Amino acid sequence: MNKVLIFPVAALFCVGSLFGQSDAERRASRMGVGMNLSYLDNYWKGTKEKHFSDFAKPEEAAKREKMLADIAKAGFKTVRIPICFSAWMEIKQPYDWDNPDALKMPDSFVKWALDSGLNVIIDLHHSEFDRSVADADDPERIVNLWTKIAERYKNTDPERVFFELRNEPNKIPAEQWRWQAEQIIKYVRAIAPKHTLIVGFHEWNGRQQLIESKPFADPNIIYTFHYYDPFVFTHQGATWAGPALKDLRSVPFPYSADDKIKVPDSAKGSYIEQQIGNYKKESDPEKMYADLKAAKDWAIKNKVPVFVGEFGSYDQYSSMEDRCRHATAVYSALGKLGLPNAWWEWDGGFNMFEKGSQTIAPCMRKAIDSFSGR
Repeated sequence: MNKVLIFPVAALFCVGSLFGQSDAERRASRMGVGMNLSYLDNYWKGTKEKHFSDFAKPEEAAKREKMLADIAKAGFKTVRIPICFSAWMEIKQPYDWDNPDALKMPDSFVKWALDSGLNVIIDLHHSEFDRSVADADDPERIVNLWTKIAERYKNTDPERVFFELRNEPNKIPAEQWRWQAEQIIKYVRAIAPKHTLIVGFHEWNGRQQLIESKPFADPNIIYTFHYYDPFVFTHQGATWAGPALKDLRSVPFPYSADDKIKVPDSAKGSYIEQQIGNYKKESDPEKMYADLKAAKDWAIKNKVPVFVGEFGSYDQYSSMEDRCRHATAVYSALGKLGLPNAWWEWDGGFNMFEKGSQTIAPCMRKAIDSFSGR
């Protein structure tokens, strides 16, 4: 892609330590077990005619102060905060904030998290919305969006605050996403030269896409991927993931010959039916460990740190016992491999709580504790 963006800033690159660990490696080693706290990503609660700029309410955001304190009390070290900053900036040039008061909410989240002793990931989430707003994900707009975010948070502690450039890039060719990421990195670096960036690759922060990609030139980056395997278990009943998964239920973890999985009519002939056919293999904890080890091997080969930004399971049709077995398989593998991570999510449909409570289920607590590096 040969398009050139012109902005009134110069590119500056920070350098890592000359000896020993780089800044990114050192900071990644302190991230440990983490948690995602959603709400500021929920653009769909807003009005499309206002490009969703009214989606978040201060009174709802205020409830997250206690949640952040609870996340820290539960032993998590890092919180990833997905934020749809895109809803609060103009769609067209000059790309000014058109709902500046809304920015007080992410400001508060960051402050509350830091006050609770957590590391904080400021994650640009859903910049493209649902692709129903023309030009929302124009590369120039996204870069301008990040220059404003970086300017806003440049004075935060770079040892504890991380900038994640874009959640799950999708429906964009690999080379175009790489070009776009390079532009974002360049202009963010001119404003925030010391902050560690978190960057994933195309196809929804795919693990395999990370393995097939090369690191960027900037040395102060932690690379990320999301791990929701096996997908037919973690997303059964998910309405947003298509009718085949919406209609799927009663998938155990791991595979059991005694529990035959019924293929819904909506899944017949689809990749979901194929995944159900391969479920015995895909749900084998040894296979899942091998998947995660492949990402770790990529990190070792390239001498860069890797962070698992999302993993978890939807609670609609899964039993807590199955979800805990799945969580244990992932957490124990992440611990053995020394991969920092963030569970999705604290208080939504992927939560760890005992039903009807705000208390982490005992078997989920054991799963978390299986991460030996905690």
